[in-house]
Amino acid sequence: MSRSGTVEIDTLTAFDWDLFVDTYWDRRPVLIASGAIPAPFDVHEVFESAVTAARHPASGQLGFTLGPRRLTDPGDLLPQPEDRSFARYDQRLVAHVGREPFTLRVGGPHTYHHPVWRRARNFLSPLWDRTGQPLLGASTALHHGVCGPGRAAYGHPYTRVATFLHALLGRPRLRLALDERWAAVRLAPGDLLYWPAGRRCVVEAGGAPAAVVRLGVPRAAPAPGHGVRSLLVPGPDPAPPRTWQDGADILVRPTTDGHADRLPPVLAGALARYREAARPGVLRRRTVREALLHATDGGLRPVPPPARPVHFTEGDAVRAVERVLWAEAGGRRLVAACGHVLETGLTGPELSAVVGLLNAGATVSLAELAPSARALLSQLAGFRAVQRV
Repeated sequence: MSRSGTVEIDTLTAFDWDLFVDTYWDRRPVLIASGAIPAPFDVHEVFESAVTAARHPASGQLGFTLGPRRLTDPGDLLPQPEDRSFARYDQRLVAHVGREPFTLRVGGPHTYHHPVWRRARNFLSPLWDRTGQPLLGASTALHHGVCGPGRAAYGHPYTRVATFLHALLGRPRLRLALDERWAAVRLAPGDLLYWPAGRRCVVEAGGAPAAVVRLGVPRAAPAPGHGVRSLLVPGPDPAPPRTWQDGADILVRPTTDGHADRLPPVLAGALARYREAARPGVLRRRTVREALLHATDGGLRPVPPPARPVHFTEGDAVRAVERVLWAEAGGRRLVAACGHVLETGLTGPELSAVVGLLNAGATVSLAELAPSARALLSQLAGFRAVQRV
């Protein structure tokens, strides 16, 4: 690891979160040397996430450039399961494209692979303890490849986002803007570079493949009305769909005197659905659901999708590997873990007993539980919050 330039950046070889928040957070950049803190990302887990993302090229989260061209259909130029690592993937690409520069970008690698989300969540948890978890979720992005002259894989300014940049492999050269001057930084694998919101960081040309993951933390307040849509229109419409008659989709239907008679059916139906969603019991339930999601998603959203519920037998025993929360709202009981929420038919006392055992670290025998409690544990296992002992 080496540094040069007109501006010096502090380097920390030992890390303390209190010192970081008091000295650097929202103030000035710092380079955290490899090994000074548990890494927010693991190179093998991130590669597995990239392979999963490559199966969904139409998601809008995947980009691949070859030379000056952004490919709309990269095909087998994307990571494949048989590559098994970035090193073997790079070897395959070099054999295919020669010396032409390439860049792979994966938006939200934490959304594709639970271990990536969990590791980043664990990294951010001490920061949230000291600064508060932002209402807007943190973001992640993988940048991997060989940059050609003049390229800047993550060079535009994130004006409202503080950034942790973790070097997974290679030795990327960066230039960081500091008060109209630039600091040159070369990262070694495992190094972590932090800079506050409003700074600009560009990649200098390099001849060897490198991979970094950007972890962005929002530093601006949400826009007015943020979250209202998720309270009013999550999931299926609360009102059943109806079949419109001919002409029912006309927005303004004048009366004989030329004035609008009443809301046209298409708007009246929409208003009825919003009124249904805004009923006190329904709105209360959705508000609690959003609170549980926020409390268990680790500040990284969206979270990876849940796995299928796990089938347990009476002879099985399980224990929790993640915190489980529950709350009662609108006459329903909601249970949350790992950024997922479910509804259960267990009574409050029954649910309190089961969740209390899980969060206490106890081993829970399924033979002692009612079928509804076993079903709950099956779903929580799909959330990756409990596992078979």
